[in-house]
Amino acid sequence: MHEALLDVHVVAGTVGLLLGPVWLVARRAGRGGRWPAVGYQAAVALVAATGGILAATSPGLLWLLPVAVMTEILAVAGALARRRGWRHWATLQPHLLGGSYIALVTALLVAETGNPVFWVLPAVVGQLPIAVAKRRLQVAGPAPA
Repeated sequence: MHEALLDVHVVAGTVGLLLGPVWLVARRAGRGGRWPAVGYQAAVALVAATGGILAATSPGLLWLLPVAVMTEILAVAGALARRRGWRHWATLQPHLLGGSYIALVTALLVAETGNPVFWVLPAVVGQLPIAVAKRRLQVAGPAPA
């Protein structure tokens, strides 16, 4: 059972890592990107759920449960920020969605290398694209109603 759950976790993470940039490119090209967005959200939800279960059932990994929960919260909140017209959404959305994507990248790099530097490096490197996205959204103006 553990191996099957881990396989689902890895496949969902891979799908999320692939769909994140597809969604971004679709949005930048002026298309809504609805299907990549739905796919990304589903992949992150599945990664968070399977990661949470794996963390709760694997000795010594319970501390990863909040990471799984926060990754899902970031993805959902990022998707809702613009759609719901949250105040300061243009500042919030890149951090929220970017944070969920950075969590996927971090998990991949840490799992594959075991190198502790990868707990921090993706977050540091991710600040530049987040800053660029914030700038573009703020220049573009308010979200359409």
